[in-house]
Amino acid sequence: MIILLILGLIEIIVCQNRFYSQDPSNEITKPRTHAKISENDTNFDFYFEFSDDKKEVTMFIEIDKMSYFSLGLGKSMSDADLWVFEVYENVITVNDSSCVKHGKPPTDISQGGTQDIQLLGYYYNKEGKTGVKFKRLAYTGDKYDKDLVEGEAVDFIWAHGKTESNLTVSNHGTVNRGSVQLNFTDGGGSNDVVVVDGDNIYYIHKWTNFVCWGIASDIAIIIARYYKTWGYRTYLHGFLFILIVTSSITTAIMMINTDWSVIKWDNFQEQSIENQFHIIIFVIVAFFMIAQTIGGILYNYMLTSFKINQKVSSKPSIHAILGYFVYILGKLQVIAGLLMDYNILFMLIFITVFLCRIILEIFYRKGGLIKLVMTSNKTHSNKVYSDTLDPLLNVNKSQFEENIQKLSNKLWCIYKNNIVDLSQMIHPGGNYIWKLIQGQDVTRYILGAYTLDTLSIKPYKHTIYTLKILEQYTTNIQVNQDLEFFVDKINNNLTKLKQEQWKLNTVIPYTDQIAYFGFVHQKYHFINTLSGLQTFAQYFIIKPIDHSSISTRQYTMVQSMTSQRVKYRKELSELFKKILNLQNIQKEIPKEDLYSSELPLIIKRYPSKNGFSQFIHDDNRKGQYLIEGPYGQNISIENGNHLVFIAGGTGLFPFLDILEYQLKLTYHSILLKQFGQDATQIINIGLIKNFKITLFLAVNSLDDLIGKDIYLTLLTLQSQLDIPNFKMIVRGNFKLKECEIITQRFNAQVFKTFIGDLNAVSNYFICGPPIMNQTTEQILNEEGIHKITIL
Repeated sequence: MIILLILGLIEIIVCQNRFYSQDPSNEITKPRTHAKISENDTNFDFYFEFSDDKKEVTMFIEIDKMSYFSLGLGKSMSDADLWVFEVYENVITVNDSSCVKHGKPPTDISQGGTQDIQLLGYYYNKEGKTGVKFKRLAYTGDKYDKDLVEGEAVDFIWAHGKTESNLTVSNHGTVNRGSVQLNFTDGGGSNDVVVVDGDNIYYIHKWTNFVCWGIASDIAIIIARYYKTWGYRTYLHGFLFILIVTSSITTAIMMINTDWSVIKWDNFQEQSIENQFHIIIFVIVAFFMIAQTIGGILYNYMLTSFKINQKVSSKPSIHAILGYFVYILGKLQVIAGLLMDYNILFMLIFITVFLCRIILEIFYRKGGLIKLVMTSNKTHSNKVYSDTLDPLLNVNKSQFEENIQKLSNKLWCIYKNNIVDLSQMIHPGGNYIWKLIQGQDVTRYILGAYTLDTLSIKPYKHTIYTLKILEQYTTNIQVNQDLEFFVDKINNNLTKLKQEQWKLNTVIPYTDQIAYFGFVHQKYHFINTLSGLQTFAQYFIIKPIDHSSISTRQYTMVQSMTSQRVKYRKELSELFKKILNLQNIQKEIPKEDLYSSELPLIIKRYPSKNGFSQFIHDDNRKGQYLIEGPYGQNISIENGNHLVFIAGGTGLFPFLDILEYQLKLTYHSILLKQFGQDATQIINIGLIKNFKITLFLAVNSLDDLIGKDIYLTLLTLQSQLDIPNFKMIVRGNFKLKECEIITQRFNAQVFKTFIGDLNAVSNYFICGPPIMNQTTEQILNEEGIHKITIL
């Protein structure tokens, strides 16, 4: 009996605020005055009625939620008198509580106050709604209670659980709450309710951050990532992120301003994990966003400046790395907010946008966004030249370059025989690069074979987007007419080939590392009678068909080294000796074949992973190659010119064709001098130009003297000319009877010794390793020489 008595007392004490709907005393009639607290995501109806003496207020709440809910007097949780209704096994309890900070509100009793709410009746989950009726004195005398004054405007706050499983007090998030101002006049009917702007601030914060970090940040990165050379991309990218940064920080401050106590450490500890994460990430993101904004402005200044700054060219840049860091933190910030909001629709939109961004990146890397990132050609029609100038640019004519400077301040370069207008583009590595490549053929840089000689950065293989953009910004001015180097085998029509599939047919090793490669085409011949004036400095772009990982490279055409031309030179030399010695000619006069079946290239092996030279030297199956060209500068050579060639190693190859022309011209001149015009008929030289060549050649050994039958023969003929037209100086550690060998590096003194007046030279041509090109050009520039072409 004693035990039962004790248990009964405990039940009375514990359950004194419980009320069972099946009890006869369950009174659920609604008071006469109604106010609609909320009708959007949550339907919250409030009814009240004052007693005749105004000392007691009977109230009724009906809500379309099965979780806990609360209603309280006050503007925020920093100062509120709360009535909290929780659910225990379908039984509703009420606690008279108060709070001065965010977190679970303590009961008045636990703080030394009193329980002043009397539960009268309720229903739970009745047609999807919960209702509870209760009463309280208007003036309780409890310091933790606020007075209920009839006829005044009263501030109320309300909240409920995130889900139906939240039956007891827990974090309600930022959506499942609200605040209103109610006309607390008991006049029957419906009273006016004014929704306080606190929720509006929340929705501004929510929508702004979702749009900024869920959508706009991806758009800003897409612009910066996929439109790298567009002249306005940095400005639009910067504008969007400045907008994102200012909007995020402003709305966050507005949100915190509604209740600064949330960032106090004691209150912060009582926040949900999601909200704590949200606040921490915001602080970090805010710091980095401000730093990135300042850094972005400085980076844009360095990017558009023409002052050399190789730090801007480093990839990836510090700005890009920090940018992605902030981007990820911003995404995490949105995710934390959405988790607190428990908004499935927004989460799906967020995931969809992010997945689209990932898919675009995949397509971009595979080259599938060409049409997307290409802007209209019509916008790039501005010319870099005057209408009065010839649309065929001769890069050797300084007068043209002077006119370019006078008539236009635009930057330009050469790509695939066309002038490219650089003035509307921003180079991702810094606009100073535009200055460094002004007027140059940029193919070797685009393919990643070389870096700029004046820079220490590594070569960079540009993407297909770079190639398409360069083609898009081309003007209608050419540096060279498309030469007709090919003949159709069926109808013998001349044709201009730009890109065709060729098969490797012949490999002739010159040394362990250098070999001749001949390519054949089933439909086309290669014209064999082109002179060195036409083929000088012409090159082809080549890559294997079935190996996309192998680098694309450019190589100079060396027609003088085809088997037909080598054989012809040998026969011509023998014939020439017989003529000079007045010997009888037993054989027919040698004639050049009109056509060659092979497209000739000479390639040196450079061991490297996925390197083209390594690949083709190991190509035992003689595979298929995509060859594009010919391309090259229109180098004009006039009568009386003095040309200086400075070559190192394989840098000799671009000069072999013009040296062969000079050899033929020398034969012609000697025959004309000694035997008259008729004797010259044995040589078909084509256009005759009389000029002088001085060749400086640096090689490691005699084996590296590829094509020596051309220039060494040319040297031996100089004594028979009235005016010598060729001089050769070789740097090496070997002996050569035909010319002088020096061991010192080429410097200003060497050039002056063998040339004399450096300014009397028409043009200097340099071809060799990048360091040699850079050093030699610098030496000449210091001597006041600027008529330099690097091949």
